[in-house]
Amino acid sequence: MQTLDFRGVACPINFIKIKLALEMLDPGETVEILLDDGEPVKNVPRSLTADGHRLLGLKKMDEHYVLTVENTCQLPESLDSVRDYASTKITRDGAQPATDPVMVETTVDLIVNGTKLASIVTTPDFHRELAVGYLITEGVIKDYRDIQSIEAKEDWVLLEIQSLEHLNHWHELRSSGCIGINWDRQDIDLTVALEQIFRIDILLDSLKYLYDEIQDRTGGAHTASLVDAEGTLKYKAVDIGRHNAIDKVVGMAALNGDDLSKMFLVSSGRQPAGMVMKAARAGIPLVISKSAPISSGIDSARRANVTLCCYATREKTKVFSVPERIETA
Repeated sequence: MQTLDFRGVACPINFIKIKLALEMLDPGETVEILLDDGEPVKNVPRSLTADGHRLLGLKKMDEHYVLTVENTCQLPESLDSVRDYASTKITRDGAQPATDPVMVETTVDLIVNGTKLASIVTTPDFHRELAVGYLITEGVIKDYRDIQSIEAKEDWVLLEIQSLEHLNHWHELRSSGCIGINWDRQDIDLTVALEQIFRIDILLDSLKYLYDEIQDRTGGAHTASLVDAEGTLKYKAVDIGRHNAIDKVVGMAALNGDDLSKMFLVSSGRQPAGMVMKAARAGIPLVISKSAPISSGIDSARRANVTLCCYATREKTKVFSVPERIETA
């Protein structure tokens, strides 16, 4: 029987590492896990049970505990972001069975330097990119080079970064419609340089990237796209949350080493401060949306020198800040 020693490893890192170790074993294999007294011996058995593993015994040995576990982990289900659900269509003429495609949501935990920073409700894809973009757009790090290591699994992302000195430790459950952790932080010294100019025809033509087959099927998706000054779509993400979609495309660009100051963001949904400041912290100079701005979003865009375009259609847009970044002729 294999023995895994996790004495001296605090929660929740011990559980994450135990899960990784169990995934390397065959189903049905038995293992002994050494745990410290206190939170580890209270939390780990409960978490393993919830994860579907079978507990065979727990005994105290001097200053630690020995937990015996049967590994019953199964391969994860498909990570498709859309799933068909049975429904009933009812009209004035009667009822009949139907099937509807529905967006799938899952919760991913962001563990940063051993601390659970956030639990984000999102779709079951691009969690690594989501985590990187989240840290950038929430002002936790400046760019991808601040990340020393990153490891992603089905329901968590484990990151080591250079410093968390300027942050308080908190745990945030962020739903699909929730604002970000730093939505009210003004970032007084943050200013996006007036360098890149974008043509109005390219901006308006880019609205085609708002639409997506998943949104057409489900009606429950938000999109975010990064487009360069020539109108080329560089990155696109679909999520149940408009904030998550932005984090994902920023993470995609950061992981590829792209210069976000040369791109603009096409975003679905309203534009309050939390949305605008994500773009500003990532160095994105312009945001365009078909939806309305919020006063806090306009104030933040003007303060950070971000061009905010809203109420956009294929023919026109309203610009609420820094219109000189747009070439009209």
